[in-house]
Amino acid sequence: MSILYEDDLFLIANKPAGIPVHETKDPMRADFTRQIQERLGFESLRTVNRLDLGTSGIVVFGKNPDKNKEIDEIFLTAEKEYILIGSGIPDWTENKFECFLKDGNKKVTIVRSGGKKSITHFKILASNTSQKIFLAKAKLLTGRRHQIRISSASLGFPILGDTVYGPVNQKWKRTYLHSFKLKFVKKDMSEIEILCPPPSEFLKLFPDINTLL
Repeated sequence: MSILYEDDLFLIANKPAGIPVHETKDPMRADFTRQIQERLGFESLRTVNRLDLGTSGIVVFGKNPDKNKEIDEIFLTAEKEYILIGSGIPDWTENKFECFLKDGNKKVTIVRSGGKKSITHFKILASNTSQKIFLAKAKLLTGRRHQIRISSASLGFPILGDTVYGPVNQKWKRTYLHSFKLKFVKKDMSEIEILCPPPSEFLKLFPDINTLL
Protein backbone atom coordinates (compact mmCIF):
# COMPACT_ATOMS: atom_id res chain seq x y z
CA MET A 1 0.00 0.00 0.00
CA SER A 2 1.50 3.31 -1.08
CA ILE A 3 0.42 6.56 0.59
CA LEU A 4 1.29 9.42 -1.75
CA TYR A 5 0.22 12.41 0.35
CA GLU A 6 -1.52 13.32 3.60
CA ASP A 7 -2.54 16.55 5.33
CA ASP A 8 -5.42 17.65 7.55
CA LEU A 9 -7.93 17.39 4.67
CA PHE A 10 -6.71 14.65 2.35
CA LEU A 11 -5.24 11.20 2.30
CA ILE A 12 -4.08 10.24 -1.19
CA ALA A 13 -3.10 6.66 -2.02
CA ASN A 14 -2.07 4.48 -4.97
CA LYS A 15 -4.77 1.92 -5.80
CA PRO A 16 -3.63 -1.30 -7.49
CA ALA A 17 -5.53 -2.63 -10.49
CA GLY A 18 -8.07 -5.34 -9.77
CA ILE A 19 -9.52 -4.08 -6.50
CA PRO A 20 -12.72 -1.98 -6.30
CA VAL A 21 -12.56 1.44 -4.68
CA HIS A 22 -15.84 0.98 -2.81
CA GLU A 23 -17.54 -1.86 -0.98
CA THR A 24 -19.43 -4.19 -3.33
CA LYS A 25 -22.54 -6.36 -2.85
CA ASP A 26 -20.22 -9.15 -1.69
CA PRO A 27 -19.27 -8.25 1.92
CA MET A 28 -16.36 -10.70 1.76
CA ARG A 29 -14.73 -8.98 -1.20
CA ALA A 30 -11.92 -6.60 -0.28
CA ASP A 31 -12.21 -2.97 -1.33
CA PHE A 32 -9.55 -0.26 -1.32
CA THR A 33 -11.37 2.17 0.98
CA ARG A 34 -11.83 -0.41 3.75
CA GLN A 35 -8.24 -1.59 3.36
CA ILE A 36 -6.96 1.94 3.90
CA GLN A 37 -9.25 2.50 6.88
CA GLU A 38 -8.36 -0.75 8.62
CA ARG A 39 -4.62 -0.68 8.03
CA LEU A 40 -4.18 2.96 9.00
CA GLY A 41 -6.72 3.01 11.81
CA PHE A 42 -9.26 5.47 10.41
CA GLU A 43 -12.83 5.15 11.64
CA SER A 44 -14.11 6.35 8.27
CA LEU A 45 -12.83 7.94 5.08
CA ARG A 46 -14.81 9.61 2.31
CA THR A 47 -13.82 8.68 -1.22
CA VAL A 48 -13.51 11.91 -3.21
CA ASN A 49 -12.84 10.31 -6.60
CA ARG A 50 -13.22 6.80 -7.95
CA LEU A 51 -11.26 4.61 -10.32
CA ASP A 52 -12.61 1.66 -12.26
CA LEU A 53 -11.77 -1.86 -11.09
CA GLY A 54 -9.02 -2.37 -13.67
CA THR A 55 -7.56 1.15 -13.37
CA SER A 56 -4.70 1.87 -10.98
CA GLY A 57 -3.32 5.03 -9.46
CA ILE A 58 -4.39 8.08 -7.49
CA VAL A 59 -7.40 7.86 -5.17
CA VAL A 60 -8.26 10.81 -2.92
CA PHE A 61 -9.92 10.37 0.47
CA GLY A 62 -11.43 13.10 2.60
CA LYS A 63 -10.50 12.84 6.29
CA ASN A 64 -12.76 15.46 7.85
CA PRO A 65 -16.56 15.33 7.23
CA ASP A 66 -16.86 18.97 8.31
CA LYS A 67 -14.66 19.95 5.36
CA ASN A 68 -16.52 18.07 2.61
CA LYS A 69 -17.63 21.24 0.81
CA GLU A 70 -14.10 22.68 0.85
CA ILE A 71 -12.66 19.37 -0.36
CA ASP A 72 -15.17 19.13 -3.23
CA GLU A 73 -14.42 22.70 -4.33
CA ILE A 74 -10.68 21.99 -4.38
CA PHE A 75 -11.07 18.77 -6.33
CA LEU A 76 -13.53 20.31 -8.80
CA THR A 77 -10.74 22.47 -10.26
CA ALA A 78 -7.93 19.92 -9.88
CA GLU A 79 -5.90 18.85 -12.92
CA LYS A 80 -5.93 15.10 -13.56
CA GLU A 81 -3.69 13.18 -15.96
CA TYR A 82 -3.58 9.50 -16.80
CA ILE A 83 -1.27 7.28 -18.80
CA LEU A 84 -2.57 4.51 -21.01
CA ILE A 85 -1.34 1.87 -23.40
CA GLY A 86 -3.61 1.38 -26.39
CA SER A 87 -3.97 -0.97 -29.32
CA GLY A 88 -2.91 0.27 -32.75
CA ILE A 89 -0.68 3.06 -34.04
CA PRO A 90 -2.43 6.47 -34.22
CA ASP A 91 -1.56 8.71 -37.16
CA TRP A 92 -1.71 11.77 -34.89
CA THR A 93 0.41 12.95 -31.96
CA GLU A 94 -2.28 14.94 -30.15
CA ASN A 95 -6.06 14.74 -30.21
CA LYS A 96 -8.76 16.63 -28.32
CA PHE A 97 -11.78 14.36 -28.30
CA GLU A 98 -15.18 15.88 -27.47
CA CYS A 99 -18.49 14.06 -27.17
CA PHE A 100 -21.60 13.64 -25.03
CA LEU A 101 -21.81 10.60 -22.74
CA LYS A 102 -24.86 8.90 -21.29
CA ASP A 103 -24.61 6.50 -18.35
CA GLY A 104 -25.82 2.93 -18.68
CA ASN A 105 -25.71 -0.05 -16.36
CA LYS A 106 -22.23 -1.42 -17.09
CA LYS A 107 -21.02 1.04 -19.71
CA VAL A 108 -21.57 4.50 -21.11
CA THR A 109 -22.54 5.40 -24.65
CA ILE A 110 -21.86 8.36 -26.90
CA VAL A 111 -25.06 10.22 -27.74
CA ARG A 112 -26.02 13.25 -29.80
CA SER A 113 -28.32 14.69 -27.14
CA GLY A 114 -29.28 14.04 -23.55
CA GLY A 115 -25.77 13.27 -22.37
CA LYS A 116 -23.05 15.10 -20.47
CA LYS A 117 -20.20 16.90 -22.25
CA SER A 118 -16.91 15.00 -22.23
CA ILE A 119 -13.54 16.47 -23.26
CA THR A 120 -10.30 14.49 -23.22
CA HIS A 121 -6.90 15.59 -24.50
CA PHE A 122 -4.67 12.74 -25.70
CA LYS A 123 -0.93 13.03 -26.37
CA ILE A 124 1.10 10.15 -27.84
CA LEU A 125 4.37 9.56 -25.99
CA ALA A 126 5.75 6.49 -27.79
CA SER A 127 4.78 3.69 -30.17
CA ASN A 128 5.85 0.08 -30.57
CA THR A 129 5.22 -0.81 -34.20
CA SER A 130 6.19 -4.47 -33.80
CA GLN A 131 3.51 -5.04 -31.15
CA LYS A 132 1.19 -2.40 -32.64
CA ILE A 133 0.68 -0.60 -29.34
CA PHE A 134 1.24 2.96 -28.14
CA LEU A 135 1.79 4.86 -24.90
CA ALA A 136 -0.17 8.07 -24.32
CA LYS A 137 -1.12 10.67 -21.73
CA ALA A 138 -4.76 11.59 -21.28
CA LYS A 139 -5.76 14.82 -19.56
CA LEU A 140 -9.30 15.13 -18.29
CA LEU A 141 -10.97 18.44 -19.07
CA THR A 142 -14.24 17.03 -17.72
CA GLY A 143 -14.80 14.19 -15.28
CA ARG A 144 -17.19 11.56 -16.64
CA ARG A 145 -17.55 7.86 -15.94
CA HIS A 146 -15.39 5.74 -18.30
CA GLN A 147 -14.46 8.94 -20.14
CA ILE A 148 -10.93 8.00 -21.22
CA ARG A 149 -11.81 4.40 -22.02
CA ILE A 150 -14.72 5.11 -24.35
CA SER A 151 -13.01 8.12 -25.93
CA SER A 152 -9.87 6.17 -26.81
CA ALA A 153 -11.94 3.29 -28.19
CA SER A 154 -14.12 5.67 -30.22
CA LEU A 155 -11.00 7.04 -31.88
CA GLY A 156 -10.25 3.46 -32.97
CA PHE A 157 -7.60 2.71 -30.35
CA PRO A 158 -9.05 0.81 -27.36
CA ILE A 159 -7.01 0.55 -24.18
CA LEU A 160 -5.27 -2.78 -23.72
CA GLY A 161 -7.23 -5.08 -21.44
CA ASP A 162 -10.48 -3.13 -21.70
CA THR A 163 -13.05 -5.81 -22.55
CA VAL A 164 -16.00 -3.40 -22.25
CA TYR A 165 -14.95 -0.96 -25.00
CA GLY A 166 -12.39 -3.18 -26.73
CA PRO A 167 -12.16 -6.83 -27.85
CA VAL A 168 -13.59 -9.35 -25.38
CA ASN A 169 -10.88 -11.97 -25.85
CA GLN A 170 -7.52 -10.46 -24.93
CA LYS A 171 -4.25 -11.72 -23.52
CA TRP A 172 -3.90 -8.70 -21.24
CA LYS A 173 -4.68 -9.36 -17.57
CA ARG A 174 -5.51 -5.77 -16.59
CA THR A 175 -6.75 -2.52 -18.08
CA TYR A 176 -3.69 -0.47 -19.04
CA LEU A 177 -4.95 2.81 -17.60
CA HIS A 178 -3.23 4.51 -14.67
CA SER A 179 -3.94 7.79 -12.87
CA PHE A 180 -0.45 9.24 -12.51
CA LYS A 181 -0.77 12.99 -11.84
CA LEU A 182 -3.00 15.19 -9.72
CA LYS A 183 -2.49 18.91 -9.20
CA PHE A 184 -4.66 21.10 -6.98
CA VAL A 185 -4.60 24.40 -5.12
CA LYS A 186 -5.52 24.45 -1.44
CA LYS A 187 -7.50 27.15 0.33
CA ASP A 188 -4.27 28.83 1.47
CA MET A 189 -3.27 29.03 -2.26
CA SER A 190 -0.48 26.48 -1.89
CA GLU A 191 -0.18 24.27 -4.98
CA ILE A 192 0.15 20.52 -4.49
CA GLU A 193 1.28 18.14 -7.23
CA ILE A 194 0.97 14.39 -6.68
CA LEU A 195 2.81 11.94 -8.93
CA CYS A 196 2.08 8.22 -8.87
CA PRO A 197 4.76 5.95 -10.42
CA PRO A 198 3.79 3.80 -13.42
CA PRO A 199 3.04 0.15 -12.55
CA SER A 200 5.51 -2.58 -13.46
CA GLU A 201 3.19 -3.88 -16.19
CA PHE A 202 3.57 -0.57 -18.03
CA LEU A 203 7.35 -0.64 -17.65
CA LYS A 204 7.54 -4.09 -19.23
CA LEU A 205 5.97 -2.74 -22.41
CA PHE A 206 7.67 0.68 -22.37
CA PRO A 207 10.83 0.49 -20.20
CA ASP A 208 11.72 4.18 -20.75
CA ILE A 209 8.29 5.43 -19.70
CA ASN A 210 9.62 7.60 -16.85
CA THR A 211 11.77 9.63 -19.22
CA LEU A 212 8.77 10.22 -21.50
CA LEU A 213 6.39 11.63 -18.90
